[in-house]
Amino acid sequence: MIRECIECGDTFDTHSPAKRRSGGFMTHCPDCSEETTVKYAGFSSGEGKMASVQIMKFNSEQDRQKYMAYWRASSGLNTGKNCQLGFRASEPNVSREIVITQAGNTNHKGKA
Repeated sequence: MIRECIECGDTFDTHSPAKRRSGGFMTHCPDCSEETTVKYAGFSSGEGKMASVQIMKFNSEQDRQKYMAYWRASSGLNTGKNCQLGFRASEPNVSREIVITQAGNTNHKGKA
């Protein structure tokens, strides 16, 4: 859908890749709606059937992308039937903070 930006008056496509990357209000063009806040990222651990999930906060978008690439490589995401255990990516030195951890039930087999 073609709209007119209420900030600068330019016309833009609301479904364009540039608008989807920039985020912001639907009434602002990609140039006027550039978000500077780094989005949180969620990761699951490989602890078996009842894995925990962690939400992490990063200082920059580059740190977020580096850590997400590391997690994908070391967790075996999108490897199909191949095993990732032969390949271990080195953890990047990025600034991150754990916002919350949701641990699974550690007693999932009924053992005390």
